[in-house]
Amino acid sequence: MSQSSPERPVPGFEAQGLAQEPAPEPVFSPILPPLDLDGLSKQTIDLAQVDWKPVDPRYLTLRFIFESILTFVCLLLSFLPLVMTLFYANSDWPLWACYTLPILVALWRIWALLRTAPWVRALGYSERADHLLKRSGLLFKTVTALPYGRIQYVDVSSGPLENAFSLASLKVKTAASTLTIPGLNQEEAQRLREILTELSDAKRVGL
Repeated sequence: MSQSSPERPVPGFEAQGLAQEPAPEPVFSPILPPLDLDGLSKQTIDLAQVDWKPVDPRYLTLRFIFESILTFVCLLLSFLPLVMTLFYANSDWPLWACYTLPILVALWRIWALLRTAPWVRALGYSERADHLLKRSGLLFKTVTALPYGRIQYVDVSSGPLENAFSLASLKVKTAASTLTIPGLNQEEAQRLREILTELSDAKRVGL
């Protein structure tokens, strides 16, 4: 009874460094089954059943601070025509416009402050088997799907105000678009960057 001999590698491959085992694919457990998006011609979808991960709750406080600073600056600038008209005779602004402009700016900034909390709560992201999803928008809600295999660059940035709250923004770039997720905990942002980098390399090999 003959015994089959074990397979031998092709001579020369090991010497050239070509007989290497493929890198293991990162362990990833999606919340839901993979999305079937390969047949779609666009990356914007509406998927209500996704279990979304919200941004860090401290991001709401940060946005309120940012919007308050912006409100102060805008109101200050809106009063400049009125000051020029009252104290400088050569101002061409009509008096009614000088009073109307600060009122309009105040109404605009009040609306911006009121929409801050719903806007932050509408932000969310979800890690899928083949795509990274981002949800945003109030009146016009958008869900964007970014395939891992098309990711070219992943960056984590944090400004002075974000550092004060230990927050960061994740920016994912492809050849055609850029997806940004703000208001992440810095540890979560670093975790996502490592996972997305590994997944992009693994998925790109399979394309």
